[in-house]
Amino acid sequence: MSNLEFFVGGVLPYIAIVVFVVGMIYRFRVWIKTPQPGKMTLFPAQDSTFRGVLAESLLFPSLFRGDKVLWVFSWLFHATLALVFLGHVRVFTGLLDRLLMAFGMSAAAINTMSSVAGGAAGVLLLATGLLLLIRRLTIPRVREISGVPDFLAPLLLIAIIFTGDLMRFGAHFDLEQTRLWTWSLITFTPIVPTNALFLSHAFLAMVLIMYMPFSKILHFGGIFFTQTLVKRR
Repeated sequence: MSNLEFFVGGVLPYIAIVVFVVGMIYRFRVWIKTPQPGKMTLFPAQDSTFRGVLAESLLFPSLFRGDKVLWVFSWLFHATLALVFLGHVRVFTGLLDRLLMAFGMSAAAINTMSSVAGGAAGVLLLATGLLLLIRRLTIPRVREISGVPDFLAPLLLIAIIFTGDLMRFGAHFDLEQTRLWTWSLITFTPIVPTNALFLSHAFLAMVLIMYMPFSKILHFGGIFFTQTLVKRR
């Protein structure tokens, strides 16, 4: 094992977690301390805070009213991303396997479902991600207000999705090795896989985790917090 492989698989995960946690603490402090000069009226007054925040977070009604085509691509992208996240929970922990088995599904059926659903999600996620990036590049009014971070984030996401799809459809990585690697990190005894594609995928993912608190990507989780501040009365 090379020093680079050990750094990516055995050291960088801990660095990524520390940077993410510290970055999130910083962002929450900024949000809390940001003054609100007056009561915001962006949302219907009759809605409860919880219901309004939940609707905006899950269905993007404001985006739907503003740009229905963008809403379709964005909603599909985020919904598929949530499905992929659940798939990764299964990959790293096996919790979903045990839950589904408790409901009577066999291991073979779970693997088949994962293969079909994961493959479809990977293709759809890559397609919608590319369409959103192309939209940002080709629509003048969108391109004019886009800076480097607006292109960096989707490019990083697309690279992660692409390497994940390569593992799904090509050089498939062993599931048990992934879980062994995860457990070894939890117990602070890293057992680093030497699969170059897996390490590339993991490296990109950890870069994303470290970048997230300081980027617009944080809207996927920060929306629950920031809209609660905006809508509170």
